[in-house]
Amino acid sequence: MRNPQQQGYSLIELVIYIALFALISVVIMNALVTVMRTYASAQGYRRLQTNGELIMERVVREVRDASTVAGGSVYGAHPGTLSLSGTDTGGAPRTAVFSVINGALVLSENGTSANLSTSEVTVNTFIVRHITTTNGEGVRIELGLTTTNGHIVSDPFYATAMLRGM
Repeated sequence: MRNPQQQGYSLIELVIYIALFALISVVIMNALVTVMRTYASAQGYRRLQTNGELIMERVVREVRDASTVAGGSVYGAHPGTLSLSGTDTGGAPRTAVFSVINGALVLSENGTSANLSTSEVTVNTFIVRHITTTNGEGVRIELGLTTTNGHIVSDPFYATAMLRGM
């Protein structure tokens, strides 16, 4: 207790105040770290989903536009290769080959190559299965992606498409 003529705080009061400040600081820092980890995880998952959806949309579109699955395809194994033949809108012959090179899914069209996956993700699974039915042929694709920066997230993507090109 303070005497009315005393100035300042006692040593015990200072220790209690410092301990309370330290405890509150630890709780706030722990909450901040948790929020930052959750944000990084959500960002990684968003990058992964965006890449996966765009890649699968492109592969399915190319399969549907193709007239045949070419002989250079590798089925049932990673890294698979999908080679498609068809014609472009002008009627010229067109070949599209999907393959994994250095962890990226690459589309080669008539000799020109482009990465379909961004540098933020790595393709860890690309398996192609050929499907033949009485109505035609198709392809089942399994794609596995992993984020490469920030919080590591992995997710599989699946699609099936039938060839409709002429």
